[in-house]
Amino acid sequence: MNFEYLNKMIEYIEENLTEDIEYKNLAKIVGISVNSLQRIFVFITGITISEYIKNRRLSKAFEDIKNSNMKIIDIASKYKYNSNISFNRSFKKAFQMTPTQCRQEDVQYKQFPIINFKNEDRYNQLNYEIKYLSEKEIYFYKTENNKPIDSLYKIRELYNYLKENGIHEKLKKEEQYAISYFKNGLKNYLVGSETKYTSKEKIKIPSGFYAVFEVGTREQKDIVDLNKKIYSQWAKSTNISIDKNYSVEYYVGNNCYLCKPILN
Repeated sequence: MNFEYLNKMIEYIEENLTEDIEYKNLAKIVGISVNSLQRIFVFITGITISEYIKNRRLSKAFEDIKNSNMKIIDIASKYKYNSNISFNRSFKKAFQMTPTQCRQEDVQYKQFPIINFKNEDRYNQLNYEIKYLSEKEIYFYKTENNKPIDSLYKIRELYNYLKENGIHEKLKKEEQYAISYFKNGLKNYLVGSETKYTSKEKIKIPSGFYAVFEVGTREQKDIVDLNKKIYSQWAKSTNISIDKNYSVEYYVGNNCYLCKPILN
């Protein structure tokens, strides 16, 4: 199966979420019959094309509810719902809240992201929060490199150093941060906390609004996997712009949160 044509079909769907989408046009893009397309889509993603289109429309409606003053009934109509009742029912089933609750309450953002057929993950919902983070001054240990392929190796080396010197265990007992950013062609990765150990170097994490994603573990593999999904799926699925050259990992207990600064 040529994933390039499937991704072109996904682009077509995204461009026409506020329009009627006919399956024959989708099948034409991929170059197969409608029946074959439907079977292949379910096999690869685990959901039907109609479910995917509905999920993407509801995700965009969620953002419109939170980030605009449009009437909910107009948002329902925009995303091809014939009545406010059917929209409310679908929205509550997808997000476990009504559109009115979504608008009035401080709730976690929820999103069904754009499918990327080069991504091997099954299709899952992504949850995140928009949070204002205060400025933090961090004492840090650092590694840098100019080859992305060496990045994970360098990070593992840094953590091995911290473990061998008893620093990592101290960091795990408090709020630990890791910062990654690009500067002068180098990828920098910093690990530390607000408590000064033997490191004299310090840096400020800037205050501002961040998109915050929960990893669920501290495992590097899980952090890398979620990072890939954020950039390959979530970033393409939202109107929220983030700084792709700066990221903060925030560790509490056995959990990690990925914080992506939102651009104005």
